[in-house]
Order: sequence, then structure tokens, then C-alpha cells
Amino acid sequence: MASTEPFSTSRQWFKGNLHTHSTISDGKLKPAEVVDLYKKLGYDFLAFTDHEIFSWWQEFSTSDFLIIPGIETSGQAPGPYQCHHIVGVGGSQVKPHHLEPFDNRGLQGLQGAQTMVDTLTEQGYLTIYCHPVWSRQPFDKIEDLQNFAALEVYNYGCQVENCTGEASYYWDAFLRQGRPIWGVATDDSHQHTKDYGGGWVVVNAPSLNVDEIVEALRLGHFYASSGPTIESYGVRDGQVYVHCSSAQAIHFIAFERRGKSFIADVGQTLTAATHTLHGDEKYVRIEVVDERGRVAWSNPILF
Repeated sequence: MASTEPFSTSRQWFKGNLHTHSTISDGKLKPAEVVDLYKKLGYDFLAFTDHEIFSWWQEFSTSDFLIIPGIETSGQAPGPYQCHHIVGVGGSQVKPHHLEPFDNRGLQGLQGAQTMVDTLTEQGYLTIYCHPVWSRQPFDKIEDLQNFAALEVYNYGCQVENCTGEASYYWDAFLRQGRPIWGVATDDSHQHTKDYGGGWVVVNAPSLNVDEIVEALRLGHFYASSGPTIESYGVRDGQVYVHCSSAQAIHFIAFERRGKSFIADVGQTLTAATHTLHGDEKYVRIEVVDERGRVAWSNPILF
């Protein structure tokens, strides 16, 4: 089995939020106020993803804080309270249509969701399927959606609203089909409650540049977190390993029964773990859980 190590010490680490709202749609704070909020929280980059509005607030970018182009699109679904939401984040090559509306009229069901994914992808955006639990979507209603890049494995805003933000079941269901889908954690912040600073990605990129951040996202050179840190992980000589911040549990999650969990003894913590693979796994990914139950999710290594 070949060695795979997604992170490189030659690149830098940048913390960011890929799903945020402002007064341009249904957020409480103005864009400048949202920027100040995330700067104070120690973030390095931010994507404004206001509903049905393309935006790229370049005037808020500085040498140490970056704004990425973004949008959140939505469509209806047949069942009660059901919907489909797609976030798009892009690099400098996306069509320059700051504050232009996205026409979502007539976007219904899975075909509507596919139209959103295809339209945003054609315009250069990396697409993320959002909060499937909050959207009341059974997996069999979305399993045929194609060509989206990532799934919101954790949406902090949905979690603090009504405990509908955790979606690792959907992620594994896609991965077991051999689908190359990354996992992101976001805030989906609207600021009407303290729904910010609880879900993020940490990107391993050469520099704080729009194109390099988005390219690292496309390649899966990042991890998602609601608290813990993943310092490194990978596969060497048939063994998957991780080095991380202080943890109560480390889970290696693989196809069917091929995974392995390590649980710290009472009063102890873990900062690393290694698991020998069987060789017939379709993928392996890692979850690091801290003493407060917060999680960091590696992206899957696909075989």
C-alpha cells in the first residue's frame, strides 16, 4: 500500500469559515461587522455565503485576513420542511458578479439541487452540500446527487439551533460508494444567537491567497474541526496514523468493520494513534474527540 500524507511542513496553516451570512441576506450583522467578529476570533479567511446573492467583499481582504467569493443557493423538496442548500466558494477565476442575485425559481427536488451544483461548478465554484439533517433529507433522497466537492459534516449553527448539525452518517454512506467527497465544518452563522466560532476548516496551503486556499480545499489539504487540532495524518507501510491535540478518543473509520477506536483511560489523554489496515478498505478517515466532546475530522484517504 503506497504512502499517503495529505499535509506538508512546507505549507502553512490557515483557519477559515466557509459558510457565513450578513445583512445582505438574513444575518444580523453587516459585512464589516462580520469581518471584525471573525478577526477577533483568530480566523485567517472567511467566505460570505448570503442566500441567493453572489458576493466577493475584496475590500475587506488584508495581508493577514482573506475574503473568498461565495454564495448559498437553495431549492425546494417535496416533503414537509425539506429543502436543498448548496454553498459555493471560489477562487479569483469565478465570474465577477459581486452582489448579483442567483435565480433559484423553479429549482425543485434532486434535479433542482443538481442544477445548483452544475451551475456553480461551471462558474468555477467548489460546491458543498449543506446540513442534510436540518434539511430533513433521508440519504436515499440525495445519494444520486453528483459532482459536489464536499459535505457539511458539521454545521455549528444548526447544532446550536436544534441539534441538527452533525452529518457524518451521510458522509460515510457516500464514501462507502467510493465517492471522493471531502468533509467540512462550518458555522453557518446568522448572529441572531451565538452561532459563530464553533465549526471551521484548517487549510494546509502555500500562502494566504484566494486561489491557493481554494486549490487546497479542492485537493483535500485541510481538516475540519469544532475544537481539536490534527497536526498530521496519513498512511505509511500499511498503517494509518494521526498526531493531534489532547484527545479522549481517536477513531479510525473505514469501510464496514475495518475501523478501530482508541479510548484514553480515566485521567489520561491521547495525542497519537496508529492502526494497521487490512488492505481491502475503500477508505479510512479519522475523528479526534476532546474532553468536551468536540471533534476534528480528517478528510478520507481513498484506496
